Amino acid sequence: MKQIKNERYQETYNEVVLDNGLHVVLWHKPGYEKSLFMMMTPFGAMDLAQLQNGERIEHPSGIAHFLEHKMFAMGEKDVMNMFSEMGANVNAFTSYRETAYYAGTSNDPKEPLKLLLDFVQKLDIDQASVEKEKGIILSELHMYKEMSDQRLLMEAYTSLFHKHPMRFDIAGEDDDVSNTTVDQLYRCYEMNYHPSNMMLICVSGHDPKELLEVIEANQAQKQFAEWTPCKTLRAEEPEAVCREDFSFTMDVSEPKLCVAYKLKGITDPYERLKSEWAIRFLLDANFTSLNPQYQQWLDQKIINDFCGCDIEFGEDYGILMFYSETSKPEEFIRLCEECMAQMKQGTLDENLLNQLKKRYFAQGVRSMNSFDDIAVSFCRSYFTGIDYFKTLDIVDELSEEDVRSVVHKLDDQHRAIVRLMPK
Repeated sequence: MKQIKNERYQETYNEVVLDNGLHVVLWHKPGYEKSLFMMMTPFGAMDLAQLQNGERIEHPSGIAHFLEHKMFAMGEKDVMNMFSEMGANVNAFTSYRETAYYAGTSNDPKEPLKLLLDFVQKLDIDQASVEKEKGIILSELHMYKEMSDQRLLMEAYTSLFHKHPMRFDIAGEDDDVSNTTVDQLYRCYEMNYHPSNMMLICVSGHDPKELLEVIEANQAQKQFAEWTPCKTLRAEEPEAVCREDFSFTMDVSEPKLCVAYKLKGITDPYERLKSEWAIRFLLDANFTSLNPQYQQWLDQKIINDFCGCDIEFGEDYGILMFYSETSKPEEFIRLCEECMAQMKQGTLDENLLNQLKKRYFAQGVRSMNSFDDIAVSFCRSYFTGIDYFKTLDIVDELSEEDVRSVVHKLDDQHRAIVRLMPK
C-alpha cells in the first residue's frame, strides 16, 4: 500500500491496485466517525459505441442509466433496505462520463463496505425485472421532459450536436429504453464493470489498514473473467450546429432562452481544465453580478434571477452557454453576443482575477471537508488522467496570460438559439 501525503493541503491517502485490477484509494480522515465508500466506472451516457477485442459494440442510448437502476437488484433482496438495516444509506448516479455507486455510514463500516462491493460486482437480472424497469425509467424520462429548465438544456444539446451522444438525455430515448434487452445489459456490464475498469475510494476516519483487509478478503472470494480494455468510439461530428434556431412551447409564464456556442474539444486534460477555469473567470466577469451593468439588465427585464452561464470541455466537444428567463428575448440574444465579444478580448482586471482565484480556491479547499466531494472529484480526476491536488493548484496559479491564451477557443461562429415560449 502506497501512502501519498500532500503537505500543502494536509491531506493523506493510501492507494493499492489489487490482483484483480481494482484500484483502491483509502482517504484517511482522523477524528471522524463517518465513512463514505464509492465505486465508479468511467462508463457513462456518452459511451454508446465501444471497441473491444476488435469488435465494435453499439449500445442503446440510456443503457448506462438503465444499468445503474438494475444494479440494485440482488434476486429477491432489496439492497436499499439491506443498507438501511446496517444504519447506512446508499445511492448512485449516472453522468455523461461515469457511473458511480456510494454508501455512507456513521456506524461500523465493514458490513456496508462489503455489501457495496457485492452488489456492484454482480448483475442479477431477468426479462421480467427488465421489462418492469422500462416503465419506471420511461416515467422518469417523461417527468424530466415536463421540467422546463431540464427541457431547455436538453433541447440546447440536441440543437448543438448532429451525431455526438450528448444530444441524448442521460436516461436515453424512449424507443431505445423500450427496446433494451437483457443480453445488451449483461454485455455492457461485462465490458465496463470489471474490477480493472473501476475505482473504489473509501473516505473514512477508520484505520485504512483494517478497511483494506476487509476489501482484500472480500475480493479473494470472487472470480472474475479476463478482461480487455474498451475504447469509446465517436462518429465524426460536423463543426456546424444541428439547429441554429429552435422554438418550442410549454406551460410557462415567461419565455426562457438558451444561447449556446459549439466549441472544439481539448484532448490534453490539464489544458482542458485550465481553459475551463480561464473562460469561467471571463464569464463571471462579464455575465454575473460582478459586471457593473448586471443590475441594469435586471431592471430592464432582459434577465431575471433564472439567469446563468456555463462552460464545459471534453476531449471531443466544447459547450459555452448563456440562459435566462426573459420578457425581451431579442435583447437577451444581443446581450449574449456583446458578452461573447467582450470575452474574446481576453481582458480581465488583475484585482478581479485575484478575487475570483481566491473564491474558487477557497471553495476547493473547503470541499475537502465533504466526503462526497472528495470521492467524486478524486475518481473523476483519476479517470481523466489528472492529479487530484493539481486541480486546485491550477486555479491558484492561473495568470492573466492564461486567460488571454484561451481567447482563440471562444469561437462564436457555431451558435444555437433555443427558445421556450409560453403556450
